[in-house]
Amino acid sequence: MTHPVTGSKPDKPELHVGWLMPAFFHPLPVDATDPDELADRIVELAMRLLADRSTDEQHFFAQMMLRQTGQLIQAGAEYAGMCFVEHEGEPTMASVLVDRVPSLGESVEAAAEATEALLRRRYPDDEVRTVALPLDGTPAVTRTGGLEVTVPPELAPDGQEQLLPQGIVQAYVPLPGQGETLVFELNSPSPGAWEMYTDMFDAILGTLDWATDEELAERRELERIAGIPAQRGPGDATGETTGGQGPGAHAEAEPEPVEPELAEAVHQRSSLVLDAVGLRGPLREEAGELASVACPGCRAKGLTSGCTVRHHWEMSQLPPETLQEMLAAARAQLIGHGWTEEAVAEGHAVFSCPGDTVSAQGYTCSLTSDAEQELLVVDVATVCRRGTATAVADDFG
Repeated sequence: MTHPVTGSKPDKPELHVGWLMPAFFHPLPVDATDPDELADRIVELAMRLLADRSTDEQHFFAQMMLRQTGQLIQAGAEYAGMCFVEHEGEPTMASVLVDRVPSLGESVEAAAEATEALLRRRYPDDEVRTVALPLDGTPAVTRTGGLEVTVPPELAPDGQEQLLPQGIVQAYVPLPGQGETLVFELNSPSPGAWEMYTDMFDAILGTLDWATDEELAERRELERIAGIPAQRGPGDATGETTGGQGPGAHAEAEPEPVEPELAEAVHQRSSLVLDAVGLRGPLREEAGELASVACPGCRAKGLTSGCTVRHHWEMSQLPPETLQEMLAAARAQLIGHGWTEEAVAEGHAVFSCPGDTVSAQGYTCSLTSDAEQELLVVDVATVCRRGTATAVADDFG
């Protein structure tokens, strides 16, 4: 990644920053805290992405990704991910990197102006301009151009060093009150899909969201004053809560449309549970809700745009013995289809399954039985796809 660097600003307030990645992006483990964890997660990624390839090909890919991811961790990357997409009958790929660097000015406006001037001097042949993001009209300086990536001999198919031309688009987003700028970068060696990828890059920037600790504290205090108890959101597999809306509280993000492919994938996995338990009681009127929502972890940071697609349904009028039978049947069905039981407690279980071409991060299923209410609550969802700017201590270097 190429970006301007200058001095940092001390004593800055905590800012929780997040953005949404397309569900088909595979994140690289730049949050790994030691080399062993990094190697294990890279090998798992290689085996998943190249499940139909030979062991040698998986090993070669893992070596390449291990080297690249290690360099990204050393450089302090906030996020790194890649995708492999077929476009007009041709295979294509792209990678997205996110970095955080010191800003070139005190205010976001001054930082954007100085960044644009520097980029114009440094890359006179590239397209450089400042745009306003949907988030409070925040300025972002974008640069679109090209670069050549050196492929070392040990990673080249013919054993010779090669230069690989790629398209590149960057966005420099000054963070308010931080003295830092978030740098987004997309690279792709697939010229035929460049327009598709630049449109996707714009969409990623459009999901940028942030909140300070003070804003979160203010929101919780307003909810407390309003006297509205925290309510459990449907499908919160962790059992975490989210505050209700009281007078003066921040409004939650409007429901977002769900991509048809994601909707179908989640419905298919939800049907596994319904097929196993059978229709032994009435479904509640709100059953069948499928929505793009913020997961509990993101809501706790004040990031409210949808980061997961969730199918929520409830079945009522179920005697305790019937609930036990249904949980056992659902468990057997999910495990039989390759799901892993992640957590289990009295009347509650959480399962997960690996990702696919639709949701690279995978899927979760939460089953909760309430004997007192004679109720079965089922939530099937994609794993959170939000990238976050959070520094992680590590043992590298």
